[in-house]
Formats: sequence, structure tokens, C-alpha cells
Amino acid sequence: MGSATENRQKNTPLAIVLNGSSSSGTSTLSKALLEQLTDGADGDPTSAFARVAFDDAVLLIPEKLYPISFVRLQGGDLSRLVSRVPHDGRAAWEYVDESDASGKNGGSPRVRLVLGPLGRRLLSGVHRSWGAHLQLGTNLIIDHFLQDADWCEEMLEVLHSAGCRVFFVGVYCSVAELERRESFRNDGELEGRPLGLARRSDELCHGHNLDYDVTVHTDVETTEESVESILSAMRRGGLL
Repeated sequence: MGSATENRQKNTPLAIVLNGSSSSGTSTLSKALLEQLTDGADGDPTSAFARVAFDDAVLLIPEKLYPISFVRLQGGDLSRLVSRVPHDGRAAWEYVDESDASGKNGGSPRVRLVLGPLGRRLLSGVHRSWGAHLQLGTNLIIDHFLQDADWCEEMLEVLHSAGCRVFFVGVYCSVAELERRESFRNDGELEGRPLGLARRSDELCHGHNLDYDVTVHTDVETTEESVESILSAMRRGGLL
């Protein structure tokens, strides 16, 4: 039999945080990981996982509060929007050109997602909801896009306050592949991205000194290989 400490650790909810830039493949990877972990749990509710994501905050935003640049990218009806001109403070988020900013990739375009007051409050609410799930005993796979330091700090505080175990996955991808994927995402859906978001977010997402438990490289690994790398690292850490 294991020690009382070991038993307590096994009963402590686990948060698996996947952090990567736009178009790096965190969503595909987190969904595939959820499939594997659900199979492994085999119906045991204490071992089951739920998947949550940064995009959950975006899905709470009314379409009329989308930015002009995003709706134009989709070929949508601009007349329905609350914003009258780009960056007039009415949209819940905007895309800002940071091509002149310093960064390892350089080049142009480089675009940053900037949340307005409503969008930022919604992200805070989503973060806090993850803490509530963990406190209730639910294991989470967190698909995140930790572009900004304050987003990262807020999430870490929520996880710390929840008293959960945390397993960090760094999701990397070459800039060339990021931009190839990005160019195919203008599909008229919420998945559409402006060109330059991947290049800029790649400079930002991994700049918060997170101590990753494992890293994966989705440009040279299949989804299955990346999932197995994560599961193997979890096994080595005694989490499975």
C-alpha cells in the first residue's frame, strides 16, 4: 500500500496545461490527448478529464462585438457590428500590427491579439471557472494561448489557489509551418486568423519562464507521437 501522502496526491485533481502559439496545434493535440486519457480512465470519474480552452472566452462574446478586421477576414456583414471604424474601443478585441516590435522572428506582418475590457473580464471569468472545476475534483486539459504575461500570471494563481497538481506542456512549431497553417485558416469560421498572428504569438507565448514538464514539436511529430510523448512523461512523473 502507498503512503498517506501518495494517496492524497493521487486524489488531488490534475491540470495539464498545453501552451502554444496560434496555429501551433494545441487544440488538435488537446482533443487527441483527451481521447487517450478518457480511454485510460475507463469510466472512473476520478480519473476522467475535461477539456477547457482560451477560446472558451471568445465563444462568450456576441458576434456584434467582433472587430472589423476579423469580420472582414471572414467576408461577413460589417454593418451588423457595433464598431464603426477599427480600434474605436467598441469591439471586445482587436488585432494590432506589431511588425516593428522586437522579437526573435522579426519580419512582417506580426500581429498581436489585444483584448478589450469585456474580453479581458471574460478571460478572467473563464480562468476562475477552471479553478472551480479543479476544486470540485475534475481533472482538466487546458488548451491555452499564453500570449501575455498577465494572462499567464492570472492562470497560475488560479491553479495555485485550487491546490491542484500541474503538468506543463510546451507546444512548439516552426514559423514556416505556423504560417503555412495560418494561410489555410481563413475559412469563414471562428478558426480564421489574420496573417501575422502566428509569427508574433510564437515570440510571446513561450516567454514567461514556464518550467515545462515536456515539450512537443508539432511540425516534425504526428499528433499521435506528440500525445505519446506527453503520456510517457506523465508516466515517468507518476501521474498515470
